[in-house]
Amino acid sequence: MTSPIPFGTDGWRARIGRDLTFDSAGRVVDAIAAWSSSPANADPGDGGTLPIVHDTRFLSRELAAESAARLASKGFRVLLSDRAVPTPCASWHVKTRGLRGGIAITASHNPPEWNGVKYKSFFGGSATSETYAAIAACADAPLADRPGGSVEKTDLLSPYAAAIAACVDLDAIRRAGLKVLWDPMHGAARDLLASVLGEGHPTRVTTIRSEINPSFGGVHPEPIPEHLGASVSRLKSEAFDVALASDGDGDRLGVLGPDGTFVTPHRILALLAESLASRERIGGGIAKTFSTSLLVDRVAARLGVPLHVTPIGFKWIAEKMLSGEVGIGGEESGGLGVSFFLPERDGVLSGLLVLEAIAHSGLSFTALLARQDREYGAFAYGRRDVRLPMPVLRAFVDGLLAAPPSSRAGARVTSVETLDGVKLLLDGRGWLLHRLSGTEPILRVYAEHEDPGMVNGLLSETEEALEAVQASMRT
Repeated sequence: MTSPIPFGTDGWRARIGRDLTFDSAGRVVDAIAAWSSSPANADPGDGGTLPIVHDTRFLSRELAAESAARLASKGFRVLLSDRAVPTPCASWHVKTRGLRGGIAITASHNPPEWNGVKYKSFFGGSATSETYAAIAACADAPLADRPGGSVEKTDLLSPYAAAIAACVDLDAIRRAGLKVLWDPMHGAARDLLASVLGEGHPTRVTTIRSEINPSFGGVHPEPIPEHLGASVSRLKSEAFDVALASDGDGDRLGVLGPDGTFVTPHRILALLAESLASRERIGGGIAKTFSTSLLVDRVAARLGVPLHVTPIGFKWIAEKMLSGEVGIGGEESGGLGVSFFLPERDGVLSGLLVLEAIAHSGLSFTALLARQDREYGAFAYGRRDVRLPMPVLRAFVDGLLAAPPSSRAGARVTSVETLDGVKLLLDGRGWLLHRLSGTEPILRVYAEHEDPGMVNGLLSETEEALEAVQASMRT
């Protein structure tokens, strides 16, 4: 028996040329094929047809073509995208065509030297942990070749683009006269935002970094401040109302104000929840992951809707959407979804919804954010990833659980929550979260507070406490 497939929270990813080869990727695809045909698979839908999409990474197109050929040799009808497209495109085709599943060749926002395989389930979203475990169990029992398979290289993008266009008030956005900067970071979303909005109306979209570049211009294709220098530079040289960016496979959104200031995904989730609820476009509650802002709590309270706090990972939000409990949900990493589309993150749709919210507000984006601060209070947010030996990190976290501190950086610790990590609540004004990585010796430390000066203090004091634990273990 060979080694098991190490699926992460959303698929299998590995370094190209090391753990990712055509053979290793083929093994994952073969396992998916076996699962799709397994008598133990009770998922509804057509299990004999699989769409395959890919992003703009090195070898993604070739891996997608190789995967399609493998599946066809085992009797599957394969719908192969004729170009790089966002990963949510696969989810949309699975859901609307009534299929059992689909495949995306991508490593999402990982560095350029990575690639991987995601599986999208029948409901139009990322496979659950249970499904990935079932796929992994099929790795050593591949299907035999059988006749009747085919590969149809086709335009999967156009119908998906039309579907996301139908989810927003395009007329309002077009009339608003917005000047929008769109930065797909050389990823799969490319010029999709501009093509959905079209030309010949007051709102104009300027697209940068849309050409295919497997090195992503030397940065990680993740729409966070340290990787959005190209957008910030453009904002300094030209006036825009807002800048939007998506990640490598187009399922996350990053937002910059006209002055180049990064607008956190927390604020975008709160903004869209309020905008959509006020226009009765969503019903039910709001879902946020454990590392997301208190701002969302305050918006939910004012709207009078339930707030659902989930473990970190969009799959938990998707479960809430599938149950009908929530209308919108998001995570601190920029993934956001709405129940009237799919239980799935979608960076381009999220960007369009931001533009729709601005257009319907009658305010500039800057004024809209200022109103949010006035009505709900402003929060500062920060995160640090601390890399130390795992025994040190575990000892620190165990110590927090056994004897939580009474204060951090001068702020009183009023309670402790342990849904996904250890979160110290700071008198309703902020919090400090400690969460071990599941794959690396890293402790992710998140902090939020009404007082901007507190955030660095909270993070720095935590690092000092970790160093003290390390020093005590050496003696």
